[in-house]
Amino acid sequence: MNTDRTEAADAEAVLSVDPVVEKAREIFGIKYLYPYQRLAVHNILGACGLWEDEEADAAPGDQIILLPTGAGKSLCFQLPAAILPGITLVIYPLLSLMSDQKRRLDGANIASRVLRGGQEKPEREAVWADLAAGKVKLLITNPETLGGREVLRRCADIGVRHLVIDEAHCIAEWGQTFRPSYLELGKIRAELKPSATTAFTATASAPILEGIITHLFNGKKPHIIAGNPDRPNISYQVIPVLSKDEALMDVLRQAEKPALVFCSSRKGTEMTARYLRRRLGHREVFFYHAGLEREEKKAVEQWFFASRDGVLCATCAYGMGVDKADIRAVIHRDIPGSVEAYLQESGRGGRDGKPAAAILLTGSRDTPGAGDHAQAPERRAAMLAYAHSRSCRRSFLLSLLGAQTESCEGCDVCDGCAQRSAREEKIILDFIRKNPRRFTTAEAALILCGARGARARGSAYTGRRGFGSLSSWEEAGIGEAIEELLRGGKLKRHTGFLFRGKLAPRGRTLERE
Repeated sequence: MNTDRTEAADAEAVLSVDPVVEKAREIFGIKYLYPYQRLAVHNILGACGLWEDEEADAAPGDQIILLPTGAGKSLCFQLPAAILPGITLVIYPLLSLMSDQKRRLDGANIASRVLRGGQEKPEREAVWADLAAGKVKLLITNPETLGGREVLRRCADIGVRHLVIDEAHCIAEWGQTFRPSYLELGKIRAELKPSATTAFTATASAPILEGIITHLFNGKKPHIIAGNPDRPNISYQVIPVLSKDEALMDVLRQAEKPALVFCSSRKGTEMTARYLRRRLGHREVFFYHAGLEREEKKAVEQWFFASRDGVLCATCAYGMGVDKADIRAVIHRDIPGSVEAYLQESGRGGRDGKPAAAILLTGSRDTPGAGDHAQAPERRAAMLAYAHSRSCRRSFLLSLLGAQTESCEGCDVCDGCAQRSAREEKIILDFIRKNPRRFTTAEAALILCGARGARARGSAYTGRRGFGSLSSWEEAGIGEAIEELLRGGKLKRHTGFLFRGKLAPRGRTLERE
């Protein structure tokens, strides 16, 4: 007797009589649910009164679902929304996520509507009419829109069966700073009185989890379903750099694409995209941030979603939940503000399960109190500790979330290829040691990049050892790197009359030619 075939047949028979799995097959074309998905869906349906057995009494009405990016969190509320009578209300932090979710629901033929700021009155009234007529299964909005008195009143009047907060870590991460509306979600929940409330996030350390419980569930601990946050198909790498723009160019020349480059500010995102487009000679480079007009965002989202070799420079506005499956490299030009943010953003890569790279660029100016994240220096310090760690990158990140990993599937430390200093540092220092007190920063940059200006000056420049050794760099980038070495005390600039402005190594005997 073929045991394997018998067991497969038994499993198929079990699945065929499970109405939830049957619904998943019918709507989403999914043959089975993962155990954590089945548990989450069971709890939601039970809390909403769909079960008629005694299990319904034990089914918790409130849950926090902790699952890694790409693990199928959305299905945990989309499937119950399709099954349950009444409205499922989903709260997102970003318009890009709202648009992406609407696109996915439309693809599955699940009736959904969006409430957002800036809607004209006829558009908003059409949404209310569809809701009142029972034509909508899933309503998508954000905290600010839902916090408006008229919107909240009408949602309460229509009745919300299941309240969903996606990317729930934003409650603790953004609520105390620039999104205070997140701290009002507990009051909103109390007014809506949903049968079930579920908070979803891919990453949450103990303090973030405590913030969600405090502000959303009023301190009462809900049921928690937690999967392993590890993404084994993502390989982690940290690259020390002296010039982030030049290092980014080096990475992108070699990295598989599509690639996503995260920057900390809107201005930095735009400048980086323009720089890359010029240097790469590649028109498939665009930027994305919250300051773009709605139509601009939509156009960029559609372009990147379809792109096979594009490079998108973005702020965190693109960093959560947007479902492009084939991103092969996620590069952080700037240090993110927290481990949660880094895992969320790097988790954009490899959603198709194929290998992807998560690369962090770090320089001497990355400090706990610097950048846009100065309001939480201790959390940024954890990211800097990750950048400077000499232990397994994967284990370090997971430990900060209170998780463990059995083995590392890929990181530069475990692979034995981690860089302890910038690749260009040795090239520049070697050149200055061989040519002490001979060149200014501008002259050294000309020689190292092998520029036309240096060639025009003759053999005094072109004959030097090291000429053109950084030929893939621009003069400005080399100049920036030299200034970093001066600030770091590895080079010095003479101030005396004879050698004024000339470079020399610090703390080493000058070499004679």
